[in-house]
Amino acid sequence: MEKLAAIGWLFLLALLSGVAMALFGKPLRAPLSVVHKLSALACMVFLILRIGAVIRLCESRPQLSATIAMLMIALLAALVSGIVEGIPAHANALWLNLHRAAAIVATIACAVAWRLAAAKLH
Repeated sequence: MEKLAAIGWLFLLALLSGVAMALFGKPLRAPLSVVHKLSALACMVFLILRIGAVIRLCESRPQLSATIAMLMIALLAALVSGIVEGIPAHANALWLNLHRAAAIVATIACAVAWRLAAAKLH
């Protein structure tokens, strides 16, 4: 469970750095952008690497399985939309809004998955 908690902390770091980038604008954008992108990528990589532990945790809980699947899809959508948004020729409001919506869905799925996983362990 500790290794899965690390994924949650990385997700939180990516989320908070993204919100900070939106709030503080240009002065801190470059360092926050690096933190945001690296923590989001690390979160996705660790989630993929720990998929066996996630499956074992979910095997008797279909709600948890569906929530984890939704989380992974939302994280992938956020990652892809963030990459496309970073390409100057494709940067527009559609990709930014898709990125924000995917982050919101991922946040909700992460909170629900955390709650379901904690209920299963206790």
